[in-house]
Amino acid sequence: MKNSAKLLLELSVGLGLATLITTYLVSTTSGRVSSFIPIISEMPFNEPESTIFGTGLGISIFSFLILAQVFHRIFEPLAKDIGNSYENWNDMIRIMATLGAICGIITVNFHWNNYPILHGFTAFILFTSFLIWGTFAYLVLEKSGKRNNIRKYAVYAGWIFYVLMVVFSVMDNQELKEKENDFFYRIENPPTVETERSLYLNLTAFCEWAMVFSFYTGALTYRKELEGIGI
Repeated sequence: MKNSAKLLLELSVGLGLATLITTYLVSTTSGRVSSFIPIISEMPFNEPESTIFGTGLGISIFSFLILAQVFHRIFEPLAKDIGNSYENWNDMIRIMATLGAICGIITVNFHWNNYPILHGFTAFILFTSFLIWGTFAYLVLEKSGKRNNIRKYAVYAGWIFYVLMVVFSVMDNQELKEKENDFFYRIENPPTVETERSLYLNLTAFCEWAMVFSFYTGALTYRKELEGIGI
């Protein structure tokens, strides 16, 4: 179907954003999650948030998994023209994006409170692989003369907030280590509505939200590249 890839991208972004906002509203208005500022992964600990979160984001991420294969096809001739091993990178980035999407589906359905190690590990792969994919996609199109400032700033913002999220998370864990004598205390004890939220925890949450929104902002800039493209 003509334009089916573009429609799938719009579905992925729209459903992803709607799911995050709905999960936030349901979890915070019910009093089960702190309204300022929750880590995204602490929102789906209860029902119906868990089902909304897992289903909506699962479909959104699976849609991107399909789109990663479409973009590989689009980037193939561009990478060949650029040279400098971009063809090989295109193949590797496709595998990385596919792995990241699979990990993302696991992340949103195996929640932090029940599967802390699995959730944390797959979330790390999800975020890192999507950032690398976004960077590669930006470079391929930029070198092919298809410049887009919003895309460029979304990639920069994604990396900046990713690094800051990691830094503030480490600082939060370090602060907890002094109180609980356990650097990994936060991993096994996710915050709840009763948790006293430190500055570092709030900054970690803010950077996570900002990073995710930069993903979706950047994703929308690829609508033009998908015009007239079928899945």
